[in-house]
Formats: sequence, structure tokens, C-alpha cells
Amino acid sequence: MAASVNRNFLRIAQIVGGVSLTLLSVACGKFGGKSGESRVQDFTGPQLMGHGMAAGTVALTFDDGPGPRTSELSRFLKNEGIRATFFVQGSNAAEYPEVLKQLQQDGHLVANHSYTHPHMTQTTDPVAEVRRTDELINEHVDKGHFLFRAPYGDWNSRVANILNSAGLTKYVGSVFWDIGGERVERSDKTLSAAADWACWSFGDSVEKCLDGYLNETRDLNRGIVLMHDVHSRSIDMTKLMVKQLKQEGFHFIRADEAPSIVAGLERRTDKGGNSQPTPDAIACPEGFSPTAVGTAGAMMCLSASEAQGPFTQGMQELCREKGGGDACANVRWSRGMAVWVHGSGRCPAGAEFDAQVGACVEGENAFGPFSKEQVKRCKALSANPDSPVCKGNRWSRGFLASVGQG
Repeated sequence: MAASVNRNFLRIAQIVGGVSLTLLSVACGKFGGKSGESRVQDFTGPQLMGHGMAAGTVALTFDDGPGPRTSELSRFLKNEGIRATFFVQGSNAAEYPEVLKQLQQDGHLVANHSYTHPHMTQTTDPVAEVRRTDELINEHVDKGHFLFRAPYGDWNSRVANILNSAGLTKYVGSVFWDIGGERVERSDKTLSAAADWACWSFGDSVEKCLDGYLNETRDLNRGIVLMHDVHSRSIDMTKLMVKQLKQEGFHFIRADEAPSIVAGLERRTDKGGNSQPTPDAIACPEGFSPTAVGTAGAMMCLSASEAQGPFTQGMQELCREKGGGDACANVRWSRGMAVWVHGSGRCPAGAEFDAQVGACVEGENAFGPFSKEQVKRCKALSANPDSPVCKGNRWSRGFLASVGQG
């Protein structure tokens, strides 16, 4: 069960969970800081939400199961053409082992919600909470997309670091929610927002609770929806919700298709299925070090105060929009500006990942930083081994193809 969350806190969590935190730092004049940077790891301090989801798109998620009617819910969603995400509680999963297999077969994502449902910031052994459930769900997780949601949304960077240090870096999370976190009753007793567990605690009807969910969904027009499949009335409400949202033109995706979570999954594996280079394999100029930035852990060559380019046209345009002026065309920028303008994704602004060359590309240009092995091959192919081309952050796509992936 998720704890009721104050609406202001929910909006703050949305800010902290995405690039808005970086924008706030820049607005306060903190260009020289390290906001937006993170180690290459899967658990992160900021929780992941529905940032970047297309308008009219929702991702249904269910916590605390499996329960007596989870199998029924799974079949219903499959018949409706909807793939959902089930954050299972290990102690319940142990009672319904056959349901985990069905969830996967029906196209849903089985995810981790701890074993005993503790407050993760207070439990004495968060590692055991994740590992015990991992042992139960591991073989039922689709495509290696391991997601974790903290019970009650209770999470911080200390817990993230503990889990990463314990070797649980295959997980992405914690995954928060946009819709379904609290029950908000208007003066006329109708609901502007709802949380299913709170609805049932207050004795609300399925129809009243549904109205709260629908009102919040219409208000946000996108997001990750939180419900609980251990409650029978939540199953009934889901069936009505799906019908109504479809009539209103909403589309459904699985949580691992939400952009912020896709970015998290890409920390370990890029879109081509190739592992991102580790920091010690990346070549940076003297005085610069490979550093992961954004929620996707994309690499940049950074010094204490500068970032090494050249940078994409997309980054340069954003730089100019933010008042960078002629300096936006420079090969080196201030560290804070570069991290901010890069964005939170795997590739910098203006670029997209090309699996054939194994790099982020913009037009005919491919952008690094490149690996030490690639730089070595570059020098071997070049008439001038000391050519600045091999030391740069931008090569032609064709040349990179001839050099090969690192």
C-alpha cells in the first residue's frame, strides 16, 4: 500500500525526479556546479516518473500483489490489448508462484516491490528486501528489464547507494507515480484525485474512486498510474477505468516504455544492445575525466570547470537560447552549461543513437567521447598520428564506421 502523499509533495517529487532540478539550479545562477550528474548506476536518488510521456498516454502499475484476483486482472488486460507493470511483494509472490508466470506470458512486466513492504529508508536490511523478491521474480522478468518501486514511495540516495554497492545494479528505480498517490475530496464530496487503498479505507464506492482517478488523469493527460491488485474493488475499478479511458482516446504503455525509465535502462545497455563503455575505457583530453551525466548516465569529458566538445548543433541552439552567445560555438564550455544543455538522455540534445556505428549521431556527425581503443585505431588509420581529429569529440559517421565500435 502506498502512503497518502501531499499534493505539493507530489509536484516537488516530479521536479526532483527530472531535469527541472537542473533548470532550477541554473536559474539560481549555479552554472558551475555538478547538478544533473550521476555515477553510472541503476538505482538513483531521484525517483522516476512519467516525464516525457506523450499526451494522452498512461502506464498502469499495480503494487503489493499477487492477490486472489491478479490472474483475472492479467487476463482482462491482455484481452484489452494492454500491457501493465506489476510491482510484486515477495511475501505474496511466494503464495502465488503460478501467477508470476502468467503475468509474463500475458505480456506484463513483473517488477520488484520488496519482500515485506517496509519503509526502505528505515529498514535495517534493504538489500535483503530486494534480493529475496529478486530470487522469486528473476526468471519471470521480461527482457532483463528489472524495475523496483519502494513501498510508500519512501526512498533516498542513501538507500540507492546501498543497493548499488551490494551489486543490485541490474535494477532501475525507484519508480514513483504521477496518478493515484492521494485521495483529494472536494467540498461537494466528489474526488479530484484518488488513491485506491485510501478510497476503500474511507468507504468510497468503486464509482466515486474511479471518478477521482479519471479526474486526475484528465488533468495531467499522461502519467504512471498507481493501483493495488490485492484489493478486489481495485480490480473492478480497473475494468471500468480502462473502458472509459479508451473511450476518451487514451493509449496505454508499459512502465518500461516511459522515457525516464527507458533512460534508466539505457545506463547499462544502449538501444543497439551494446554495453556503454566504462569510464576507464573512455579517452578524454589531459585534465578531463569521463563523467556520467543525467538520469541515463551518458558520458562526457569534464574537468573541474569545463566540458570538452565539439558539441551537437542541438546543444549549441539550446546554449544560445539560454544566453550563451558566441561562446556556444566553442570547443569547450563551462561544465555547468554543458551538463545542463546535454539533457537527461543517452544522447545529447539534437542527436539520436545509431546502433550500426554504436554512437550518438546528428546528421553525418557522430559524437563521443570515444573509447581508448577507438582512438588507437583512429591514429593507426590516420596519415598523421597526432591529428587533432583523433582527440576530438566529433567524427564523421563514415569514419567512425571504418574505425569500428570500442
